[in-house]
Amino acid sequence: MEKWFESNTVLKLLALGLAITLWMSVNDKTLPLPREDESFTTIRNVTLEARFDQERMDLTDAPKTVNLKLKGNLYALDQLNPDEYHAYVDLRQLGPGTHRNVPVKVKGLPSGIEVEVEPSQVDVTLELKEQKEMPVHVDLVGTPAPGYKAGKPIISPTRVLIRGSASLLDQVTAVKAVVNVDGATETVSKSVTLQVYGEEGPLNRAEVLPRPVVDVEVPVASPNAEIPLNVGIDKYPPAGYAVSQLTMNVDKVTVYGPAEYIQGLEVYPGPKLDLSRTKKDDTFEMPIPLVNGVDRVEPKTVRISVKIVPAQARTLTNVPIELSGLSEGLKSQVITPSGGRMYMTVTGAPDLIRNLKPGDIRAYVDVSRLPPGIYARPIQIKLPPYVRLQDDPVLMATVRLSK
Repeated sequence: MEKWFESNTVLKLLALGLAITLWMSVNDKTLPLPREDESFTTIRNVTLEARFDQERMDLTDAPKTVNLKLKGNLYALDQLNPDEYHAYVDLRQLGPGTHRNVPVKVKGLPSGIEVEVEPSQVDVTLELKEQKEMPVHVDLVGTPAPGYKAGKPIISPTRVLIRGSASLLDQVTAVKAVVNVDGATETVSKSVTLQVYGEEGPLNRAEVLPRPVVDVEVPVASPNAEIPLNVGIDKYPPAGYAVSQLTMNVDKVTVYGPAEYIQGLEVYPGPKLDLSRTKKDDTFEMPIPLVNGVDRVEPKTVRISVKIVPAQARTLTNVPIELSGLSEGLKSQVITPSGGRMYMTVTGAPDLIRNLKPGDIRAYVDVSRLPPGIYARPIQIKLPPYVRLQDDPVLMATVRLSK
């Protein structure tokens, strides 16, 4: 034996064993600890978890926290990690109703630490979950860019189911999606998380089915107005043919653009037809032009159907010539045509020509802002739609203006 202790190898092994024993005594919490290290502490407001069937039940009443009184080794108490221990009540075998004196359990504490829970038993209430159908409302926050305005939101889906206890569902007053349109200059499209509200604010325990998200589209546009569309004829059919009828698939368009322009519009100038080669009925699909700073027009195109018939001519006599824009204090006289009356030959569809009345045609000369004198001025003719002067003559009048 004495020779063993004289051996360096034996002494090294004994030293190693002693070191391992000391390390384990310090770090292994399962080993008995000296009584003189025993201590006490209280952990307040420990979250009380509830384990229950959350698909079927709603926990409507239960304490939120408990206090833990702990007794054990001072070192072990100092090393406690709140993520490792839990206080809970197991309600998985309980049905709906109020349950009293349910024991509070604690898990995750190191061995050797004694625990006393305050309170050790609690009362809880479980309710069966129900569902309630509610419409989805959109709240817009912010203001679009100057000159723009937000339209009516488009929501998908428009209704959802709210799930929770009957007492919770009785509190539900609205389901809302909040969309920010501040500074927007175009349609805002986004997926928005829904929030359930009661009279006193959000109800975060309420579930939204089938999912708590809806798709919202908020039209944002410049000022707009619905205006009658006017389609004109730039070039009429060849000689011998006439327009009997012109129809459009839309008679009004929505015009988006500067407010000062839109407010003064009575009709919107649409496309003009070139019928110079058209000798039979035809249909044209034409884009609606953007004029005077207009941002856009809806719809973007118009479909125009034209009915073409053989033309008929008619000569009209004694058509009076009016003077337009005569300055105050001046007198006027039409020198030619003699007597201030003229004749003209018009052409058009037979039914239109046949039904012409004297009041349907107006001949006038514009003398706006002219001083006294004698002037040769063009005669302007205003005719009913689709009726025109035969051969497109240039008509002139001589007028005298005097004081």
